[in-house]
Amino acid sequence: MRQSHRTVAVDLVHPRPESEAVAMVMGLPAHPLLVHFAIVLLLLTAGGQILSVLLPRFRRWFGWGLPVLGVVSAVLVRFTQSAGDYLLTNGNVPSTDLLSEHGMWGVRTGWAGIVLGALTVVYWGVNSEWGRDRISGRWPSWVRVVVSVLAVLAAVAAVVSVTMAGHTGSSSVWGGR
Repeated sequence: MRQSHRTVAVDLVHPRPESEAVAMVMGLPAHPLLVHFAIVLLLLTAGGQILSVLLPRFRRWFGWGLPVLGVVSAVLVRFTQSAGDYLLTNGNVPSTDLLSEHGMWGVRTGWAGIVLGALTVVYWGVNSEWGRDRISGRWPSWVRVVVSVLAVLAAVAAVVSVTMAGHTGSSSVWGGR
């Protein structure tokens, strides 16, 4: 018996679930299930990025794992945001000001995740032994400093945005209890 496969294009800037099957997991909305993975991975990426900049031994210890974690967390945050959008438009969720604020913080978190993911890759490329040999060996030293500062700022922005998104989201669900 031959199975048919359908290709789905993924837009990381404006991800939208193609169907309910993408936004649901075993009959439950995917957003509350994915959000915990996205939070943990984004915060691990942010913490790892800050440690890598401030303490070079962590840079060597993380190696290529940090940029991989950054890219995975960026993609997961965008899919979580997409599932939240689906839940808001197609679920039985009443629209409130708090939920709108949660959505705005979710969008900021999505962008912060993308910027942090990109900067972890750039930071690794500029500071790793592999990157210095192939990419940044001839660049002035201030480039490393600028990339390091931008990476820390992106990590802080990601922590703030995910904290605010989580706070407004949980407040909208639990009503401040």
